[in-house]
Amino acid sequence: MISSIQLNNFKCFEEEEINLRTLNVFSELNGAGKSSVIQALLLLRQSYLSSRRLNLQGELVNLGSFRDILYEEAKQEIITIEIHFDNIYPIMNIISPRSSSEVISLARLEVQKADEHWFYQSKMFYLSADRLGPSKSLPFYEQGHESHTPLGPRGEYVLWYLLTFGDLAVQSLPLHHPDANQTTLKSQAEAWLHEISPGVRLDLQGIREVDLARAGFAFEREGDIPTRFFRSTNAGFGLSYVLPVVVALLAADREGLVILENPEAHLHPRGQTRVAELAARAAASGIQVILETHSDHILDGIRIAVRKGIIPPERTVFHYFERKGARAEITTPQIDSNGRLDFWPEGFFDQHEQNLAALIAPREGQAQ
Repeated sequence: MISSIQLNNFKCFEEEEINLRTLNVFSELNGAGKSSVIQALLLLRQSYLSSRRLNLQGELVNLGSFRDILYEEAKQEIITIEIHFDNIYPIMNIISPRSSSEVISLARLEVQKADEHWFYQSKMFYLSADRLGPSKSLPFYEQGHESHTPLGPRGEYVLWYLLTFGDLAVQSLPLHHPDANQTTLKSQAEAWLHEISPGVRLDLQGIREVDLARAGFAFEREGDIPTRFFRSTNAGFGLSYVLPVVVALLAADREGLVILENPEAHLHPRGQTRVAELAARAAASGIQVILETHSDHILDGIRIAVRKGIIPPERTVFHYFERKGARAEITTPQIDSNGRLDFWPEGFFDQHEQNLAALIAPREGQAQ
């Protein structure tokens, strides 16, 4: 498990150490730096898997040039990304092109251990905020594809993954949905989809002659007539958008890593809350989960999971990012076993209360 990330002169971070736990929630007002932390992780893995050479423009992350990622007020033109886990410290030094060629230096890496470390060798599930919506078909996974994430950064291989591994059992008991008929990945994914759209059923077809897969959704609710299967383009945006999120959380290896950007996208509040619970269950089973979110329902879902005892508070952390000029600053409220936070930073999921106060306040000029 990654215990912390140290960033120096990287984007909006002059010098910052971000401590991580099993379940990590990043939130901010737009443009305050939370995505940069995820990009640092992706850049290190992407570069390492590219023969240890700096790869700023790949499938996992595309950051442009050295100048694009150098902290605006940097005193030295050296960027350092350092990740701490298991007493191993992979360090990437990105040196200014004016003093040297753009290189990735892993000279300070504990090479004898790092080559065998899970961060490079295991499956890492990463889903960007720019996921694919409903499509008539999706491609099969291409062996050797440089995205290095089984579902693809946009979830483009999720149907192939379910066709290939859908009959394998989900091993972790905390992830098993009580309404699932079987422990298989496909059955469990379908059961968790019921939390987003009750009674939904998933149909998968592989068209191997053209390396394509397609999905259909049917709806079978109690007291109602079951529907036929509809193509995904006629079954609502949210189901297609959340399917890779559900599969990633169910399929990740124990002690693996899942990074999800905006898992709440296109979901109603109940669905968002249930996805947060699934993320908490994944973290409780030993998977390290990083969520980037703007949703108070995701936050509340995790707080409820802590209160229910699904995951202990000491394995959960909330980081709130704020921008102060060129520099990002991080505030970290602490959560207790009842799901309560010890304080609420200004701007940290407080808009609901502000909106409510505005609605109940007297109108301007109205008598008290």
